[in-house]
Amino acid sequence: MIYDLHVHINPHADEGEIYEYELYAKMRNPKFIGFVIHYAPTMPERVLKDFRDIVSTFTIKSYTGVEIYYPAKKVPRGFDYYLYHFSNIIVDADIIRELENVIIAHPFSYGMRIDESAISIIEKRSIAVELNSAHFKQKLRKFYERLKASNILIPFGSDAHSPLEIASGFEDFSDLLSPPEDVERFLR
Repeated sequence: MIYDLHVHINPHADEGEIYEYELYAKMRNPKFIGFVIHYAPTMPERVLKDFRDIVSTFTIKSYTGVEIYYPAKKVPRGFDYYLYHFSNIIVDADIIRELENVIIAHPFSYGMRIDESAISIIEKRSIAVELNSAHFKQKLRKFYERLKASNILIPFGSDAHSPLEIASGFEDFSDLLSPPEDVERFLR
């Protein structure tokens, strides 16, 4: 059963465009979809509320997430999960110790790396590591196999920015991904 935790929608787009996301998601017959908004500390609370309100009207099983750029000065409340976006940084044990109950978004993209010292702490801090099909490189397969062997949660994310991209690539990585039931238990 497919799922996707990294689908971006713009809460102020044309209404028809927004509901295309639900229509295309239904066509994929997912267990659930996670809709995500990019977050900036200057973002008005009204935008976040509009986003959550729109997702709550969908008839498919949906969760709301927020993609936060590290380091986060402010973390908004009221979301089911939090994707942390790292840029131009080595994520080491010290950084991982600052986090808990979050998902590392598109690892090894945007100049980000995960240091060996972080791996053993990731599981202890209840941190998941997303397998993002839009940013996947074949050389990462061994990294994900190691995470899976260590029982670290690996949710799927397509990083979709259009309805046609929802769950794109899921089937290619299903052997590495955590089952949807485990992912849902992780969500708030």
